[in-house]
Amino acid sequence: MKSREYEKVILERLLRKYYNRTGTKVKRRVSLKPSDLYKKYGDNNADIAEKQKIGEAVNRLSVLGYIVSDRLKFSEDIEKIYLCEGKLEEITQYMERVYGVKSCQAVRTRVEKLLEQYRSTPDTSKTGSGCTSGLVSAYCHKMEELLEAASASADPAQAFDPERLEANLKVLDFIEHNKETLYLRELSMLVYGDSKWFEINNCDEICTFIRETRNCPREEDEKNDAVLAVYHILPPDQEIFIKGGWILEWPDDTLDIRNRKGGIALSTKDILSACRIILTSPDLLTVENKTSYQRLNSEGRALMYLGGYASSGQIAFLRKVFHDNPDVRAAHFGDIDVGGFLIHRHLCRMTGRKFQFYQMGTEQLQDTRYQNCLKGLTENDRARMKGLMEEEPYCRVMKYMEDYGVKLEQEIISYYDGKA
Repeated sequence: MKSREYEKVILERLLRKYYNRTGTKVKRRVSLKPSDLYKKYGDNNADIAEKQKIGEAVNRLSVLGYIVSDRLKFSEDIEKIYLCEGKLEEITQYMERVYGVKSCQAVRTRVEKLLEQYRSTPDTSKTGSGCTSGLVSAYCHKMEELLEAASASADPAQAFDPERLEANLKVLDFIEHNKETLYLRELSMLVYGDSKWFEINNCDEICTFIRETRNCPREEDEKNDAVLAVYHILPPDQEIFIKGGWILEWPDDTLDIRNRKGGIALSTKDILSACRIILTSPDLLTVENKTSYQRLNSEGRALMYLGGYASSGQIAFLRKVFHDNPDVRAAHFGDIDVGGFLIHRHLCRMTGRKFQFYQMGTEQLQDTRYQNCLKGLTENDRARMKGLMEEEPYCRVMKYMEDYGVKLEQEIISYYDGKA
């Protein structure tokens, strides 16, 4: 160990001893023996170079005024090292500046100040925000419990990052007091001055906490940030892609897209404001992936691109489609894998309609044209399959996939389908 490293170790151990003694009645001087740093320090066969490094570290820290030391009589050997308690604040700053080490007490003090600052925030749950409990007060309570537990182990510095705690409190305070409709990235800009900071750093953590506080468990396949809608925080308006036999009517406009081979994309806000949606074909087909959506021929049917699990806007649109076209036959085309079938199940559950499968069966897995494109199942695939194995209409194809250990992406199927 280098002498500079010994400096760090000496200060860390002395500070830990100082904070560990908090609460004890007898306040002895905080000290350290050199043998605590190097076991053989007092032995006759001790490494002289190692003892010299400890001596150099002690000398430098003594010059800085952070420690004092006693020497053995008639010797340069160190007997004990003592912490200069009057220099605690300066030592803490030195440790953070030079070694990037935050002391236990510094972390605790910073955390306590943050909790005290935000604990005084008015509880909007009592002022008509529609929330069942104050987010900030609940979060402060949770952090206080964690701080107490961390302090019992005498190391809150390991359990807390004050900067992250402040970031979380800052956004929770904003969310709790928010009264206007905002998009997720607008929230991030207003709180952090960066449109993507919230999504990248703590969105999932905050949404999970809100769900726990409001007793609002996440439904299967539901996005975690959907809970923010309670506080008027919304994801960006999604564009809905459709092509084929669609006619959309507004009070002062009509849009017929049957002659637009590539289809159109409309914002959720615009498309949901249509007073009537007409399907000129009895068949509606939702498509999981964009390449397959673009490849498929739309003649004689109405196609809609999903892009994965149907969003709340897409679900609302489909419900209106079924309301305006009650006799339409609905089908879904996706990957022949666990994810593809979970997307289908989510679609059926959220719309309340039964979607047939379009080219998502054992026939496609057996088709000679696709054999070079089959992929093997992973352990994660097999674990996720278990729930679907017991359900109609998935059990037959799931059994085949399990027996032969295969799955298939839809793009190769749509490639040949588009050629037909």
